[in-house]
Amino acid sequence: MKYFFLLALVLVVLSREQIEEVDGVLQLTRKNFQQAVDENSRLLVKFYIDTCGYCKKMKPVFIQLAGLLKEYGFVLGEVNVHENKALSAKNNIKSYPTLKLFKNGVVQDFPNSSDSVELLFEFALQNAYDQITKLNTQDEIDLFLKRTNFAVLKYVNNNDDLQELVNENLGIKFGIVENPELQQAHPSKYTLYHKELPEPLNYNGEINGLLEWILKNGYPEVITLTEEEFVKAEREKISLIAVADVKNSQIHEHFKTLTKQYKNQIRFVLIDPNSKLPNKRFQYLIKKKAVAKNAIYFYNYETNKTNTIELVGDSLETLKKLIGTVIIESSIQQEAKPVDSGAFFQGDGQVHVLTTANFKHQVYDNPNHVFVKIYAPWCGHCKKLAPAYEELAQQLNRKDIVIAEVDFTADRIEGIEIEGYPTLLFFKTEGGQKKKIEFSGERTAEGMKNFILKSLDSDSKSEPESQLTEESQDVQEIDRVDIPNEGQVIQLTRENFEHFVLRSKQDVFVKFYAPWCGHCKAMAADYVKLAEEYKDSKNVLIAEIDATAYKIPIVEVKGFPTLVLFKKGNVRVKQVKFSGKRSAQGMKTFIEENGSFAQKKDL
Repeated sequence: MKYFFLLALVLVVLSREQIEEVDGVLQLTRKNFQQAVDENSRLLVKFYIDTCGYCKKMKPVFIQLAGLLKEYGFVLGEVNVHENKALSAKNNIKSYPTLKLFKNGVVQDFPNSSDSVELLFEFALQNAYDQITKLNTQDEIDLFLKRTNFAVLKYVNNNDDLQELVNENLGIKFGIVENPELQQAHPSKYTLYHKELPEPLNYNGEINGLLEWILKNGYPEVITLTEEEFVKAEREKISLIAVADVKNSQIHEHFKTLTKQYKNQIRFVLIDPNSKLPNKRFQYLIKKKAVAKNAIYFYNYETNKTNTIELVGDSLETLKKLIGTVIIESSIQQEAKPVDSGAFFQGDGQVHVLTTANFKHQVYDNPNHVFVKIYAPWCGHCKKLAPAYEELAQQLNRKDIVIAEVDFTADRIEGIEIEGYPTLLFFKTEGGQKKKIEFSGERTAEGMKNFILKSLDSDSKSEPESQLTEESQDVQEIDRVDIPNEGQVIQLTRENFEHFVLRSKQDVFVKFYAPWCGHCKAMAADYVKLAEEYKDSKNVLIAEIDATAYKIPIVEVKGFPTLVLFKKGNVRVKQVKFSGKRSAQGMKTFIEENGSFAQKKDL
């Protein structure tokens, strides 16, 4: 018996090959891919092709990222798609490069394929854990805190439910320490860890007071617009005073003093010129491509307007006077004229420049139509198109049609997938929403102009939004149809919503999303997994709809993503809003507990 056991062990060892590593990156193929997934709890994989210029540009970045993430327990690997087509198809690879994170064997889309090491590094750490993680050893706790910028650990063994805090979407990671010895040795129920605070903070109150305590005590006096701080700023809508400078500078110390004077009235922000992410977040707010040095910015959340004043001198008294002046200027402007859409691009004969910072505002929020060229500077076809594109802007010269472009190698836009350069997309304003239409036709000024005008002319041939009413949800059982469930997420539009959602026999779980929404993209892999788990189900369909392109009047969408279960009664279709963890298991549990089939079994 012992002999057979040793033989089996030897065979297992022999079946495990030594995976080749080049510059710290595993070289993965269909033969060793699963082995790499099994052996590494955090495996970040890049799928690429040799002929892709952007892939070549990203190669040294990925090598540098592998070195940075090594001490955080990440392993990086890469797959040559041309040499591993079946493996790539299995992982649903449609553009290059594509990054996938395998976390304890479970795959999720990596929400950024930028060529910035800083961006990729932060995204990796943000996605290292789920929102709530169970921890059993001190080593696990230490690694959790090392990977996490802002965390709260629960050391008490009770029924306190952290899910409600997670649902607040603060960007904070929560850990539950389950080891009884570690629990007993710890001095408090909860401990908050923030890398910008001098020491951890302990909390011994009740769970219903924890959120307020975190918001009040868990952030530094002067914020630097980390992800968690940006979420809090967007939540509270307190106006910001910001300066481009580094920590521990004289300006930083003066800002700490001023926080006491302006407590709960103004948030003071220090934007490190060397940190890309905080700069991008602030650029998004002020609608500028760069944060200027030697300037004080006042961002008013009430008007979404920015005022600036030159920073001359860095004494405390000088700062006080300048800040007072810029606040007064903002107040005068606010009284002088109401907020309008003047900040939006308009058609003016020019080609406007889009970035990750302004794309949502200038495309999705802009009441004007926007025609967008997605290009790469090295692309020959893009260079050839450039004169015709400039001519298009001059020919149209209509205020309601914006001609714009984005360098996709510098500014990757979440929710926009392309297969090559250049890609032309028309974002048509329709029924208060944006409808994305892919260009088809000749890439000449006249060809693009005809496409745009023809797309707009279709307004007279169709209604701008769905004509569904409350009565549309009354469907007799005899009029319902059985729709085969192929285990895929059904893509809904205005035209097919009634057929799939209201007139199907099955309950339908629908995700209303926005292409630019980070939370939507983060849950995409779990949503695909959810659909796969319901393959061949006679009771449930899984679907999604781009709510920025298609407005469904019978559904109230206040934020993204909005998840709704359309539950079938004898006649009436009832909407049940989702609450819980946005994981495949969390959503499935919600469906099973709230569906009309709760007492039935799949056939």
